[in-house]
Amino acid sequence: MPIKKEDRVVDTDNIQGSIWPRLPKYYESYLFFKITNKGRFRKHLRALVDKKKITTGSQCEEHLLAVKEFEEACAHSRRDVPESEREPFTAVNIAFTHMGLLKVEDPAVATRFAETLKEDRDAYCKERINEGLFEKGMFDDLVYEGADSPPALHPDFRAPPGNENKKDPERWEWRVDGVFIVAAHTSEALRAKIGEVENEFHTGDANKISMRIAFRRDGQVRPGADRGKEHFGYEDHISQPKIKGLDDPPATGEPHACPPGYIFLGHEGDPNKKRGPAWAKEGSFFVFRQLDQKVPEFNTFLKEAAPTIPGTNYSGDDGPEKLGAHLMGRWKSGCPITSAERPEAIDRDVPELAFSNKFDFRPKKSIKGCPFAAHIRKMRPRADKKQDIGTEDDGDNEPIPDLETDEILAEGQHEDASVILRRGIAFGPELTEEEIEQNKTIEQRGIYFTCYQSLIRDGFNFLMTRWASNASFPEYKAKTYPDGPGMDPFINQRLRKDHPTGHISLYDGVNPDRTVKLELGLSPWVHQRGGEYFFTPSIKALREQFSAP
Repeated sequence: MPIKKEDRVVDTDNIQGSIWPRLPKYYESYLFFKITNKGRFRKHLRALVDKKKITTGSQCEEHLLAVKEFEEACAHSRRDVPESEREPFTAVNIAFTHMGLLKVEDPAVATRFAETLKEDRDAYCKERINEGLFEKGMFDDLVYEGADSPPALHPDFRAPPGNENKKDPERWEWRVDGVFIVAAHTSEALRAKIGEVENEFHTGDANKISMRIAFRRDGQVRPGADRGKEHFGYEDHISQPKIKGLDDPPATGEPHACPPGYIFLGHEGDPNKKRGPAWAKEGSFFVFRQLDQKVPEFNTFLKEAAPTIPGTNYSGDDGPEKLGAHLMGRWKSGCPITSAERPEAIDRDVPELAFSNKFDFRPKKSIKGCPFAAHIRKMRPRADKKQDIGTEDDGDNEPIPDLETDEILAEGQHEDASVILRRGIAFGPELTEEEIEQNKTIEQRGIYFTCYQSLIRDGFNFLMTRWASNASFPEYKAKTYPDGPGMDPFINQRLRKDHPTGHISLYDGVNPDRTVKLELGLSPWVHQRGGEYFFTPSIKALREQFSAP
Protein backbone atom coordinates (compact mmCIF):
# COMPACT_ATOMS: atom_id res chain seq x y z
CA MET A 1 0.00 0.00 0.00
CA PRO A 2 1.17 3.57 -0.59
CA ILE A 3 1.68 6.16 2.11
CA LYS A 4 -0.70 9.09 2.36
CA LYS A 5 -0.55 11.39 -0.64
CA GLU A 6 0.28 14.48 1.40
CA ASP A 7 3.30 12.73 2.92
CA ARG A 8 4.89 11.54 -0.33
CA VAL A 9 8.22 12.76 -1.60
CA VAL A 10 7.22 12.02 -5.20
CA ASP A 11 4.28 13.83 -6.81
CA THR A 12 2.21 10.98 -8.20
CA ASP A 13 0.06 13.41 -10.19
CA ASN A 14 3.23 14.36 -12.04
CA ILE A 15 4.71 10.95 -12.83
CA GLN A 16 3.65 8.57 -15.58
CA GLY A 17 1.83 5.56 -14.18
CA SER A 18 3.93 2.89 -15.88
CA ILE A 19 6.76 3.84 -13.51
CA TRP A 20 4.71 3.73 -10.32
CA PRO A 21 2.57 2.02 -9.23
CA ARG A 22 2.31 0.29 -12.70
CA LEU A 23 -0.20 0.27 -15.55
CA PRO A 24 -3.19 -1.99 -14.81
CA LYS A 25 -3.25 -4.24 -17.87
CA TYR A 26 -4.29 -7.46 -19.50
CA TYR A 27 -3.14 -6.29 -22.92
CA GLU A 28 -0.29 -3.91 -23.70
CA SER A 29 1.17 -2.56 -26.93
CA TYR A 30 4.42 -0.70 -27.47
CA LEU A 31 4.13 1.68 -30.43
CA PHE A 32 7.63 2.67 -31.53
CA PHE A 33 7.43 5.90 -33.51
CA LYS A 34 9.43 8.29 -35.67
CA ILE A 35 8.66 12.01 -35.62
CA THR A 36 7.92 13.31 -39.13
CA ASN A 37 7.18 16.97 -38.34
CA LYS A 38 8.73 18.45 -35.18
CA GLY A 39 6.52 21.54 -34.95
CA ARG A 40 3.27 19.65 -35.41
CA PHE A 41 4.37 16.90 -33.06
CA ARG A 42 4.94 19.38 -30.24
CA LYS A 43 1.44 20.78 -30.74
CA HIS A 44 -0.18 17.36 -30.97
CA LEU A 45 1.63 16.23 -27.83
CA ARG A 46 0.40 19.31 -25.96
CA ALA A 47 -3.16 18.44 -26.93
CA LEU A 48 -2.68 14.91 -25.64
CA VAL A 49 -1.34 16.24 -22.33
CA ASP A 50 -3.99 18.93 -21.93
CA LYS A 51 -6.75 16.38 -22.51
CA LYS A 52 -5.22 14.36 -19.66
CA LYS A 53 -4.67 11.37 -21.91
CA ILE A 54 -1.21 10.64 -20.47
CA THR A 55 -1.99 8.33 -17.56
CA THR A 56 -0.51 9.40 -14.23
CA GLY A 57 0.62 7.41 -11.22
CA SER A 58 -2.35 8.70 -9.23
CA GLN A 59 -4.83 7.47 -11.84
CA CYS A 60 -3.30 3.99 -11.85
CA GLU A 61 -3.22 3.96 -8.05
CA GLU A 62 -6.89 4.88 -7.82
CA HIS A 63 -7.91 2.05 -10.15
CA LEU A 64 -5.67 -0.57 -8.54
CA LEU A 65 -7.00 0.29 -5.08
CA ALA A 66 -10.59 0.13 -6.36
CA VAL A 67 -10.11 -3.40 -7.71
CA LYS A 68 -8.01 -4.37 -4.66
CA GLU A 69 -4.93 -5.11 -6.79
CA PHE A 70 -2.54 -2.42 -5.61
CA GLU A 71 -0.29 -5.13 -4.20
CA GLU A 72 1.12 -6.72 -7.33
CA ALA A 73 2.62 -9.95 -5.99
CA CYS A 74 -0.30 -11.68 -4.29
CA ALA A 75 -2.86 -14.33 -5.12
CA HIS A 76 -5.69 -11.80 -5.49
CA SER A 77 -3.83 -9.79 -8.13
CA ARG A 78 -2.93 -12.99 -10.02
CA ARG A 79 -6.43 -14.52 -10.00
CA ASP A 80 -8.27 -15.20 -13.25
CA VAL A 81 -10.83 -12.47 -13.91
CA PRO A 82 -13.18 -13.16 -16.84
CA GLU A 83 -13.27 -10.40 -19.41
CA SER A 84 -16.91 -9.59 -18.62
CA GLU A 85 -16.03 -8.94 -14.97
CA ARG A 86 -13.02 -6.65 -15.48
CA GLU A 87 -13.33 -3.03 -14.45
CA PRO A 88 -12.59 -0.91 -17.55
CA PHE A 89 -9.26 0.89 -17.58
CA THR A 90 -7.12 2.08 -20.45
CA ALA A 91 -3.83 3.95 -20.27
CA VAL A 92 -1.28 5.75 -22.43
CA ASN A 93 2.30 6.65 -21.50
CA ILE A 94 5.12 8.03 -23.64
CA ALA A 95 8.91 7.88 -23.56
CA PHE A 96 11.64 9.23 -25.86
CA THR A 97 15.03 8.09 -27.07
CA HIS A 98 17.92 10.54 -27.02
CA MET A 99 17.21 11.37 -30.66
CA GLY A 100 13.55 11.92 -29.90
CA LEU A 101 14.25 14.31 -27.04
CA LEU A 102 16.47 16.38 -29.32
CA LYS A 103 13.59 16.70 -31.77
CA VAL A 104 10.95 17.75 -29.26
CA GLU A 105 13.02 19.98 -26.97
CA ASP A 106 12.41 23.72 -26.85
CA PRO A 107 13.99 25.17 -30.05
CA ALA A 108 15.64 27.90 -27.98
CA VAL A 109 17.57 25.24 -26.03
CA ALA A 110 18.78 23.64 -29.24
CA THR A 111 19.97 27.02 -30.55
CA ARG A 112 21.86 27.88 -27.36
CA PHE A 113 23.52 24.48 -27.25
CA ALA A 114 24.54 24.66 -30.91
CA GLU A 115 26.21 28.00 -30.26
CA THR A 116 28.01 26.58 -27.23
CA LEU A 117 29.33 23.61 -29.21
CA LYS A 118 30.97 25.96 -31.70
CA GLU A 119 33.25 27.10 -28.90
CA ASP A 120 33.61 23.77 -27.06
CA ARG A 121 32.83 20.48 -28.80
CA ASP A 122 32.71 18.64 -25.45
CA ALA A 123 30.62 21.22 -23.62
CA TYR A 124 28.28 20.03 -20.87
CA CYS A 125 24.69 21.23 -21.22
CA LYS A 126 22.79 21.74 -17.98
CA GLU A 127 19.56 21.97 -19.96
CA ARG A 128 19.94 18.48 -21.39
CA ILE A 129 20.26 14.97 -20.00
CA ASN A 130 23.91 13.97 -20.03
CA GLU A 131 23.70 10.18 -19.76
CA GLY A 132 26.09 8.40 -22.10
CA LEU A 133 24.30 5.06 -22.42
CA PHE A 134 20.94 6.74 -23.03
CA GLU A 135 22.55 8.85 -25.74
CA LYS A 136 24.10 5.84 -27.49
CA GLY A 137 21.11 3.54 -27.13
CA MET A 138 21.00 -0.19 -26.46
CA PHE A 139 22.54 -1.25 -29.78
CA ASP A 140 25.72 0.80 -29.39
CA ASP A 141 25.91 -0.07 -25.70
CA LEU A 142 25.43 -3.83 -25.86
CA VAL A 143 26.96 -4.55 -29.27
CA TYR A 144 30.05 -2.36 -29.26
CA GLU A 145 30.65 -2.54 -25.51
CA GLY A 146 28.62 -5.61 -24.47
CA ALA A 147 27.82 -9.05 -25.80
CA ASP A 148 24.84 -8.59 -28.14
CA SER A 149 25.42 -10.22 -31.54
CA PRO A 150 23.92 -8.18 -34.43
CA PRO A 151 22.80 -11.25 -36.43
CA ALA A 152 20.82 -12.46 -33.40
CA LEU A 153 19.00 -9.15 -32.91
CA HIS A 154 15.63 -8.42 -34.42
CA PRO A 155 15.99 -6.12 -37.47
CA ASP A 156 13.91 -3.46 -35.69
CA PHE A 157 16.65 -3.13 -33.07
CA ARG A 158 19.65 -3.59 -35.33
CA ALA A 159 21.68 -0.80 -36.94
CA PRO A 160 22.07 -0.91 -40.74
CA PRO A 161 25.38 -2.19 -42.22
CA GLY A 162 28.15 0.41 -42.19
CA ASN A 163 26.55 2.33 -39.35
CA GLU A 164 29.59 1.85 -37.11
CA ASN A 165 31.63 4.10 -39.41
CA LYS A 166 29.32 7.07 -38.96
CA LYS A 167 29.82 9.80 -36.37
CA ASP A 168 27.28 10.86 -33.80
CA PRO A 169 24.55 11.96 -34.09
CA GLU A 170 24.29 10.58 -37.65
CA ARG A 171 25.02 7.04 -36.48
CA TRP A 172 21.87 7.10 -34.33
CA GLU A 173 19.42 8.39 -36.91
CA TRP A 174 18.17 4.88 -37.70
CA ARG A 175 16.75 4.55 -34.17
CA VAL A 176 13.16 5.31 -33.29
CA ASP A 177 12.35 8.62 -31.59
CA GLY A 178 10.06 7.26 -28.92
CA VAL A 179 7.46 4.77 -27.78
CA PHE A 180 3.84 4.95 -26.72
CA ILE A 181 2.87 2.38 -24.11
CA VAL A 182 -0.82 1.58 -24.45
CA ALA A 183 -2.56 -0.73 -21.97
CA ALA A 184 -6.13 -1.95 -21.59
CA HIS A 185 -8.40 -4.52 -19.95
CA THR A 186 -9.52 -6.10 -23.25
CA SER A 187 -8.06 -6.40 -26.73
CA GLU A 188 -10.99 -4.42 -28.13
CA ALA A 189 -10.38 -1.57 -25.67
CA LEU A 190 -6.69 -1.66 -26.56
CA ARG A 191 -7.40 -1.24 -30.27
CA ALA A 192 -9.71 1.67 -29.53
CA LYS A 193 -7.10 3.36 -27.33
CA ILE A 194 -4.42 2.96 -29.99
CA GLY A 195 -6.85 4.57 -32.44
CA GLU A 196 -7.22 7.54 -30.07
CA VAL A 197 -3.45 8.02 -29.99
CA GLU A 198 -3.15 7.84 -33.77
CA ASN A 199 -6.01 10.32 -34.15
CA GLU A 200 -4.28 12.85 -31.89
CA PHE A 201 -1.25 12.77 -34.18
CA HIS A 202 -3.34 12.63 -37.37
CA THR A 203 -1.80 9.45 -38.73
CA GLY A 204 -3.14 8.80 -42.21
CA ASP A 205 -3.51 12.49 -43.12
CA ALA A 206 -0.46 13.48 -45.19
CA ASN A 207 -1.08 17.19 -44.53
CA LYS A 208 -1.43 16.96 -40.75
CA ILE A 209 0.55 13.91 -39.62
CA SER A 210 3.39 14.53 -37.16
CA MET A 211 4.64 11.00 -36.43
CA ARG A 212 4.43 7.49 -37.86
CA ILE A 213 4.46 4.15 -36.11
CA ALA A 214 7.70 2.48 -37.23
CA PHE A 215 6.82 -0.88 -35.65
CA ARG A 216 4.95 -2.23 -32.66
CA ARG A 217 5.05 -5.03 -30.12
CA ASP A 218 1.89 -6.56 -28.62
CA GLY A 219 1.85 -8.37 -25.29
CA GLN A 220 -0.78 -9.85 -23.02
CA VAL A 221 -0.94 -11.57 -19.66
CA ARG A 222 -1.18 -15.33 -19.85
CA PRO A 223 -4.70 -16.76 -19.58
CA GLY A 224 -6.53 -18.33 -16.66
CA ALA A 225 -4.52 -19.53 -13.70
CA ASP A 226 -1.29 -18.51 -15.46
CA ARG A 227 -2.01 -14.80 -15.11
CA GLY A 228 1.21 -13.23 -13.81
CA LYS A 229 3.46 -16.10 -14.91
CA GLU A 230 6.00 -15.99 -17.71
CA HIS A 231 6.07 -18.78 -20.31
CA PHE A 232 8.47 -21.04 -18.41
CA GLY A 233 5.76 -21.13 -15.75
CA TYR A 234 7.32 -19.03 -12.97
CA GLU A 235 5.57 -16.15 -11.24
CA ASP A 236 6.97 -12.85 -12.52
CA HIS A 237 7.32 -9.37 -10.98
CA ILE A 238 7.86 -10.51 -7.40
CA SER A 239 10.08 -8.63 -4.93
CA GLN A 240 9.81 -5.21 -6.49
CA PRO A 241 11.86 -2.69 -4.48
CA LYS A 242 9.83 -0.46 -2.20
CA ILE A 243 10.47 3.26 -2.50
CA LYS A 244 11.10 5.30 0.61
CA GLY A 245 8.62 8.15 0.94
CA LEU A 246 6.18 6.57 -1.52
CA ASP A 247 5.43 2.97 -0.52
CA ASP A 248 4.56 1.73 2.94
CA PRO A 249 7.69 0.53 4.79
CA PRO A 250 8.68 -3.10 4.12
CA ALA A 251 7.56 -5.76 6.58
CA THR A 252 10.05 -7.20 9.07
CA GLY A 253 12.41 -9.54 7.26
CA GLU A 254 11.98 -7.92 3.84
CA PRO A 255 14.68 -5.87 2.06
CA HIS A 256 14.85 -2.26 3.15
CA ALA A 257 13.20 0.47 1.09
CA CYS A 258 15.39 2.25 -1.43
CA PRO A 259 15.76 6.02 -1.86
CA PRO A 260 13.36 7.48 -4.45
CA GLY A 261 16.34 8.68 -6.49
CA TYR A 262 17.20 5.10 -7.45
CA ILE A 263 14.14 5.24 -9.72
CA PHE A 264 13.20 8.91 -10.16
CA LEU A 265 15.62 11.58 -11.30
CA GLY A 266 16.08 14.63 -9.10
CA HIS A 267 15.38 12.91 -5.79
CA GLU A 268 17.55 11.65 -2.94
CA GLY A 269 19.66 8.77 -4.25
CA ASP A 270 19.90 10.02 -7.84
CA PRO A 271 23.66 10.16 -8.55
CA ASN A 272 23.15 13.04 -10.99
CA LYS A 273 20.75 15.00 -8.80
CA LYS A 274 22.95 18.11 -8.81
CA ARG A 275 24.00 17.81 -12.45
CA GLY A 276 20.77 17.07 -14.29
CA PRO A 277 18.35 19.60 -15.78
CA ALA A 278 15.50 20.74 -13.55
CA TRP A 279 12.86 19.50 -16.00
CA ALA A 280 14.14 15.90 -15.68
CA LYS A 281 12.91 15.65 -12.08
CA GLU A 282 10.44 12.79 -11.54
CA GLY A 283 11.28 11.29 -14.90
CA SER A 284 12.89 7.88 -15.20
CA PHE A 285 14.97 5.96 -17.72
CA PHE A 286 12.99 3.20 -19.41
CA VAL A 287 14.57 0.07 -20.88
CA PHE A 288 12.78 -2.17 -23.39
CA ARG A 289 14.25 -5.57 -24.30
CA GLN A 290 12.74 -8.49 -26.22
CA LEU A 291 13.47 -11.94 -24.78
CA ASP A 292 12.29 -14.93 -26.82
CA GLN A 293 11.71 -18.04 -24.69
CA LYS A 294 12.18 -21.63 -25.89
CA VAL A 295 9.89 -23.49 -23.50
CA PRO A 296 10.17 -27.09 -24.80
CA GLU A 297 13.95 -26.73 -25.01
CA PHE A 298 14.12 -25.49 -21.41
CA ASN A 299 11.98 -28.36 -20.15
CA THR A 300 14.12 -30.84 -22.09
CA PHE A 301 17.29 -29.44 -20.55
CA LEU A 302 15.91 -29.90 -17.03
CA LYS A 303 14.88 -33.50 -17.71
CA GLU A 304 18.21 -34.40 -19.27
CA ALA A 305 20.51 -32.44 -16.94
CA ALA A 306 19.05 -33.35 -13.52
CA PRO A 307 20.07 -37.06 -13.60
CA THR A 308 23.61 -36.16 -14.69
CA ILE A 309 24.38 -33.94 -11.68
CA PRO A 310 26.58 -35.83 -9.18
CA GLY A 311 25.18 -36.56 -5.75
CA THR A 312 21.60 -36.82 -4.54
CA ASN A 313 20.28 -33.25 -4.69
CA TYR A 314 18.61 -33.57 -8.09
CA SER A 315 18.00 -37.30 -8.28
CA GLY A 316 14.54 -38.83 -8.42
CA ASP A 317 11.35 -37.99 -10.26
CA ASP A 318 11.19 -34.46 -8.83
CA GLY A 319 14.79 -33.69 -9.84
CA PRO A 320 13.96 -31.65 -12.99
CA GLU A 321 11.37 -29.54 -11.17
CA LYS A 322 13.79 -28.90 -8.32
CA LEU A 323 16.61 -28.03 -10.71
CA GLY A 324 14.40 -25.49 -12.49
CA ALA A 325 13.45 -23.91 -9.16
CA HIS A 326 17.12 -23.71 -8.16
CA LEU A 327 18.06 -22.09 -11.47
CA MET A 328 15.32 -19.49 -11.00
CA GLY A 329 15.57 -19.12 -7.21
CA ARG A 330 11.82 -19.67 -6.75
CA TRP A 331 9.41 -22.52 -7.29
CA LYS A 332 6.75 -22.01 -9.93
CA SER A 333 4.26 -21.09 -7.20
CA GLY A 334 6.43 -18.07 -6.38
CA CYS A 335 7.80 -19.60 -3.18
CA PRO A 336 11.48 -18.66 -2.69
CA ILE A 337 13.77 -21.66 -2.32
CA THR A 338 15.50 -19.92 0.58
CA SER A 339 13.33 -19.08 3.57
CA ALA A 340 14.06 -18.52 7.26
CA GLU A 341 10.38 -19.28 7.90
CA ARG A 342 10.37 -22.66 6.17
CA PRO A 343 13.87 -24.11 5.57
CA GLU A 344 12.37 -27.10 3.77
CA ALA A 345 11.56 -24.79 0.81
CA ILE A 346 15.04 -25.52 -0.51
CA ASP A 347 13.89 -29.08 -1.30
CA ARG A 348 10.19 -28.75 -2.03
CA ASP A 349 7.59 -26.17 -2.97
CA VAL A 350 5.75 -24.51 -0.09
CA PRO A 351 2.81 -22.82 -1.88
CA GLU A 352 1.72 -20.90 1.21
CA LEU A 353 4.98 -18.91 0.85
CA ALA A 354 4.14 -17.88 -2.71
CA PHE A 355 5.26 -14.25 -3.26
CA SER A 356 7.18 -14.18 0.04
CA ASN A 357 9.89 -11.55 0.18
CA LYS A 358 11.20 -12.33 3.66
CA PHE A 359 14.67 -13.63 2.87
CA ASP A 360 18.15 -12.23 2.39
CA PHE A 361 20.25 -15.23 1.20
CA ARG A 362 21.81 -15.59 4.65
CA PRO A 363 23.91 -17.49 5.68
CA LYS A 364 25.44 -16.11 2.53
CA LYS A 365 28.48 -18.38 2.17
CA SER A 366 26.67 -21.68 2.54
CA ILE A 367 26.24 -23.69 -0.66
CA LYS A 368 23.27 -25.57 0.80
CA GLY A 369 20.86 -22.68 0.23
CA CYS A 370 19.96 -20.77 -2.93
CA PRO A 371 22.63 -21.29 -5.62
CA PHE A 372 24.80 -18.18 -5.82
CA ALA A 373 24.07 -17.77 -9.54
CA ALA A 374 20.30 -18.39 -9.42
CA HIS A 375 18.45 -15.78 -11.47
CA ILE A 376 16.80 -13.92 -8.60
CA ARG A 377 20.08 -13.86 -6.66
CA LYS A 378 22.07 -12.53 -9.60
CA MET A 379 19.51 -9.80 -10.23
CA ARG A 380 19.09 -8.81 -6.58
CA PRO A 381 21.89 -10.26 -4.45
CA ARG A 382 20.59 -8.84 -1.18
CA ALA A 383 22.99 -9.91 1.62
CA ASP A 384 25.71 -10.76 -0.92
CA LYS A 385 26.21 -7.00 -1.34
CA LYS A 386 25.79 -6.11 2.32
CA GLN A 387 28.11 -6.01 5.29
CA ASP A 388 28.52 -9.29 7.17
CA ILE A 389 26.41 -9.92 10.26
CA GLY A 390 26.19 -13.11 12.27
CA THR A 391 27.85 -16.27 10.99
CA GLU A 392 28.05 -16.31 7.22
CA ASP A 393 28.32 -20.07 6.74
CA ASP A 394 26.00 -22.78 8.09
CA GLY A 395 25.53 -21.29 11.52
CA ASP A 396 23.44 -18.28 12.53
CA ASN A 397 20.85 -16.92 10.14
CA GLU A 398 20.58 -13.44 11.60
CA PRO A 399 17.44 -11.48 10.70
CA ILE A 400 17.79 -8.37 8.55
CA PRO A 401 18.54 -5.45 10.90
CA ASP A 402 15.89 -2.78 11.26
CA LEU A 403 17.29 0.45 9.83
CA GLU A 404 15.02 2.57 11.99
CA THR A 405 15.72 1.05 15.41
CA ASP A 406 19.19 -0.47 15.20
CA GLU A 407 21.49 1.97 13.42
CA ILE A 408 24.69 0.15 14.43
CA LEU A 409 23.69 -3.25 13.04
CA ALA A 410 21.98 -1.56 10.09
CA GLU A 411 25.25 0.03 8.96
CA GLY A 412 26.12 -1.45 5.57
CA GLN A 413 22.69 -3.06 5.13
CA HIS A 414 21.13 -0.48 2.80
CA GLU A 415 19.85 -1.51 -0.62
CA ASP A 416 22.25 -1.41 -3.55
CA ALA A 417 21.78 1.29 -6.22
CA SER A 418 21.26 -1.39 -8.87
CA VAL A 419 17.59 -1.96 -7.98
CA ILE A 420 15.10 -1.53 -10.81
CA LEU A 421 11.32 -1.50 -11.16
CA ARG A 422 10.27 -4.26 -13.61
CA ARG A 423 7.17 -3.57 -15.71
CA GLY A 424 7.21 -5.99 -18.65
CA ILE A 425 4.62 -8.39 -20.07
CA ALA A 426 4.50 -11.79 -21.75
CA PHE A 427 3.90 -12.12 -25.48
CA GLY A 428 3.02 -14.90 -27.85
CA PRO A 429 0.60 -17.84 -27.72
CA GLU A 430 0.48 -20.73 -25.29
CA LEU A 431 2.25 -23.92 -26.33
CA THR A 432 0.49 -25.54 -29.27
CA GLU A 433 -0.31 -29.24 -29.58
CA GLU A 434 2.24 -29.48 -32.39
CA GLU A 435 4.98 -28.02 -30.21
CA ILE A 436 4.12 -30.38 -27.37
CA GLU A 437 4.17 -33.38 -29.72
CA GLN A 438 7.46 -32.39 -31.39
CA ASN A 439 8.98 -31.03 -28.15
CA LYS A 440 10.25 -28.07 -30.16
CA THR A 441 9.52 -24.33 -30.29
CA ILE A 442 7.60 -23.32 -33.42
CA GLU A 443 5.69 -20.19 -32.37
CA GLN A 444 7.43 -17.05 -31.11
CA ARG A 445 6.79 -16.26 -27.45
CA GLY A 446 8.60 -14.69 -24.56
CA ILE A 447 8.81 -11.56 -22.44
CA TYR A 448 8.94 -7.92 -23.35
CA PHE A 449 11.21 -7.06 -20.45
CA THR A 450 10.96 -3.44 -19.35
CA CYS A 451 12.34 -1.62 -16.33
CA TYR A 452 12.79 1.82 -14.80
CA GLN A 453 15.83 3.34 -13.07
CA SER A 454 17.43 6.74 -12.57
CA LEU A 455 20.67 5.69 -14.28
CA ILE A 456 20.93 2.95 -16.92
CA ARG A 457 24.57 2.30 -16.10
CA ASP A 458 23.74 1.56 -12.44
CA GLY A 459 20.59 -0.39 -13.31
CA PHE A 460 19.96 -2.50 -16.39
CA ASN A 461 23.44 -2.25 -17.89
CA PHE A 462 25.12 -3.16 -14.61
CA LEU A 463 22.84 -6.13 -14.01
CA MET A 464 23.39 -7.50 -17.51
CA THR A 465 27.11 -7.01 -17.95
CA ARG A 466 28.58 -7.01 -14.43
CA TRP A 467 26.41 -9.57 -12.67
CA ALA A 468 24.38 -11.83 -14.99
CA SER A 469 27.32 -12.68 -17.25
CA ASN A 470 30.07 -12.61 -14.62
CA ALA A 471 30.87 -16.16 -13.44
CA SER A 472 32.76 -14.76 -10.42
CA PHE A 473 29.78 -12.85 -9.01
CA PRO A 474 28.72 -12.91 -6.19
CA GLU A 475 32.24 -12.58 -4.86
CA TYR A 476 33.97 -14.41 -2.00
CA LYS A 477 32.21 -17.74 -2.52
CA ALA A 478 35.28 -19.87 -1.79
CA LYS A 479 33.46 -23.20 -1.98
CA THR A 480 32.79 -22.69 -5.70
CA TYR A 481 36.42 -22.21 -6.71
CA PRO A 482 37.98 -22.58 -9.20
CA ASP A 483 34.77 -22.37 -11.23
CA GLY A 484 33.12 -19.47 -9.41
CA PRO A 485 29.36 -19.18 -8.76
CA GLY A 486 28.51 -19.24 -12.47
CA MET A 487 26.30 -17.20 -14.77
CA ASP A 488 22.63 -16.30 -14.68
CA PRO A 489 20.92 -19.39 -16.18
CA PHE A 490 18.39 -17.31 -18.11
CA ILE A 491 20.00 -14.10 -19.36
CA ASN A 492 23.74 -14.72 -19.32
CA GLN A 493 25.83 -13.77 -22.33
CA ARG A 494 29.35 -14.66 -23.36
CA LEU A 495 31.11 -11.32 -23.11
CA ARG A 496 34.07 -12.35 -25.29
CA LYS A 497 34.71 -15.25 -27.65
CA ASP A 498 37.64 -16.42 -25.55
CA HIS A 499 35.45 -16.64 -22.45
CA PRO A 500 33.97 -20.01 -21.45
CA THR A 501 30.29 -20.75 -22.00
CA GLY A 502 27.90 -20.48 -19.11
CA HIS A 503 27.72 -22.75 -16.08
CA ILE A 504 26.22 -22.73 -12.61
CA SER A 505 27.73 -24.14 -9.41
CA LEU A 506 25.35 -26.31 -7.37
CA TYR A 507 25.24 -28.21 -4.09
CA ASP A 508 25.21 -31.95 -4.74
CA GLY A 509 23.37 -32.85 -1.54
CA VAL A 510 26.39 -34.69 -0.14
CA ASN A 511 29.45 -32.45 0.17
CA PRO A 512 28.79 -29.10 1.94
CA ASP A 513 32.35 -27.93 1.26
CA ARG A 514 32.46 -27.94 -2.54
CA THR A 515 29.99 -27.28 -5.35
CA VAL A 516 29.59 -29.26 -8.57
CA LYS A 517 29.56 -27.61 -11.99
CA LEU A 518 26.60 -27.78 -14.38
CA GLU A 519 27.29 -26.57 -17.92
CA LEU A 520 24.59 -24.28 -19.35
CA GLY A 521 25.94 -23.51 -22.80
CA LEU A 522 25.00 -20.21 -24.47
CA SER A 523 21.51 -19.51 -23.06
CA PRO A 524 19.85 -22.01 -25.40
CA TRP A 525 16.36 -21.37 -24.04
CA VAL A 526 16.37 -17.53 -24.03
CA HIS A 527 17.22 -15.56 -27.17
CA GLN A 528 17.96 -11.90 -26.55
CA ARG A 529 16.66 -9.96 -29.54
CA GLY A 530 17.64 -6.41 -28.58
CA GLY A 531 15.72 -3.33 -27.59
CA GLU A 532 16.17 0.35 -26.83
CA TYR A 533 16.80 2.95 -24.10
CA PHE A 534 14.24 5.69 -23.42
CA PHE A 535 13.53 8.52 -21.01
CA THR A 536 10.04 8.86 -19.52
CA PRO A 537 9.44 12.54 -18.66
CA SER A 538 7.12 13.85 -15.98
CA ILE A 539 3.76 15.33 -16.94
CA LYS A 540 5.14 18.80 -16.19
CA ALA A 541 8.11 18.25 -18.49
CA LEU A 542 5.86 16.99 -21.29
CA ARG A 543 3.80 20.15 -21.03
CA GLU A 544 6.51 22.76 -20.46
CA GLN A 545 9.59 21.30 -22.16
CA PHE A 546 8.53 19.06 -25.01
CA SER A 547 5.26 20.42 -26.33
CA ALA A 548 3.80 23.69 -27.55
CA PRO A 549 0.32 25.25 -27.43
